[in-house]
Amino acid sequence: MTSVRTLAAAGAALVVTASAGASPTWHAAVRLSTSDRALSPELALNAAGAAAVVWDHEQGGDCPTQPASLSCIHIVEAATRPAGSGAWQPPIEVARPGIGALPRAAIDPAGDIAIVWVHDIGQDRVLQATIRPAGALTWPNANDLSGSPLQIKNHDVALDANGNAAAIWAQRDSTTFYVVGDLRPAAGGAWLAPVALSGLSADATSGPVLASVPNGDVLVAWIDSGALRVAHGNASTGIWDAALTPAGGGVGTDTDVDVALNPAGDAVAAWSWRRAAAGVNIVQAAFRPAGGNWGAVTDLGTSGAGRSHVQAAVNDAGSVAAVWLDGTSLKASGRSRPTGTWSAPATVATNVAPAGARLAMNPAGNAVVVWPNATTGAIRAALRPAGGAWQPPVRIGGPSSFEPRDALDGTSRAVAVWNRASSQIVLTESAELAPTGPVLAGVQVPARAKVGNTKTFSVSSRAWAAPVVGLPLWRFGDRKSASGAHVTHIYRSAGTFTVTVTQTDASVGRSTATRKVAVTSH
Repeated sequence: MTSVRTLAAAGAALVVTASAGASPTWHAAVRLSTSDRALSPELALNAAGAAAVVWDHEQGGDCPTQPASLSCIHIVEAATRPAGSGAWQPPIEVARPGIGALPRAAIDPAGDIAIVWVHDIGQDRVLQATIRPAGALTWPNANDLSGSPLQIKNHDVALDANGNAAAIWAQRDSTTFYVVGDLRPAAGGAWLAPVALSGLSADATSGPVLASVPNGDVLVAWIDSGALRVAHGNASTGIWDAALTPAGGGVGTDTDVDVALNPAGDAVAAWSWRRAAAGVNIVQAAFRPAGGNWGAVTDLGTSGAGRSHVQAAVNDAGSVAAVWLDGTSLKASGRSRPTGTWSAPATVATNVAPAGARLAMNPAGNAVVVWPNATTGAIRAALRPAGGAWQPPVRIGGPSSFEPRDALDGTSRAVAVWNRASSQIVLTESAELAPTGPVLAGVQVPARAKVGNTKTFSVSSRAWAAPVVGLPLWRFGDRKSASGAHVTHIYRSAGTFTVTVTQTDASVGRSTATRKVAVTSH
């Protein structure tokens, strides 16, 4: 499929430089839920493009005002989409867990899907899980993972390439939360006994968050009594290592934390906290190279007075991206593996809703971030090609939307899901990024020229979904053409000419930028 972006003429400027190229072309949003109330959607996507979305379906007239009412039935539902298909399957009931289920999902390369949720048993709760093999039409009976604490929060699940699974959560037995992890080696086919990753008297005020990779390694991060803590486990062996505090990881009063891991073992943790002496909230990060130790903590920028909703990601080459909320501005920073230096924070968007944004990055380093607009609630998205800058945001979802989630597959196709409210109806919707060609940056075309004068044209091409192939092709509108990132051309007659530059990639994706040049005789 071809992606084309047309650029407007530059007016009276002699030379126009634009960040342009492959348009972030999203398909129109589609409705996934068939019910009137489908809350808290979560998305799982594998490298081949197979996807699963889970949500809490509230059924009953009392649900909008009294979700804890006995007449409000809560149903975990899942909609799936096979790899290579744009069609979502109708949602299927997974379980009926009661209020506050907040289902989470993971999908492995084969298409097996794991879901965890909180099952309400009155005063207490139980974390449950089920794993459906690829191709199966029904969901197996759930397994109880936890005991029955008073409260469970921030639960998550992961599946590796061999079907090993990991689940994490924070639970409260009395007054404070502690972090628990559970592993399921595929060889045994059963969940092991859960392990307390923090002390039973701990105070896990943020997290836990989970990162996993295809070989079964998992990292769990949380903030415990003002200190960043990280635990490592391996789902194939069923072994957890003792939690540690990364070097310089004392973070004071916390707001948010995130962790990411790549298959080589490179890891990044990012968090925010209030630096009391300065009276500001600071976003920080630490990087751990494969086989090494956590490095020094780096200040990335401020995060305003509210929560930062910091998100971190790392690609296969060890390059890192982080985004966070600074007031109502969405900020971003990156760290390349060769330099090891974090970039100065850049503003990706303004007027972002307080709930913040969600970041996803694929192994190639292409990234996408989605968020709700603070004024309208419309879902917006921005793309960042590997090694490049964040592209201008585009709207992908309608107003009154919230809780967006996103992911990228191995070919850099993005999927986003979110809730959209209309009166007492809450829908789950999804949009997909159409295949795109390379990103064309720094397109330089003269707005004016004279007959007989030599003019220079230039463009920078970067891959998005596939490597760039060949040289950019220029067509000058006078039946002449040239190839190259930097070319010259002489117009032999006066008039207004349309200039196009086109770049192709290895998957036959194509991007085109278009400009007008006014040529005069004198």
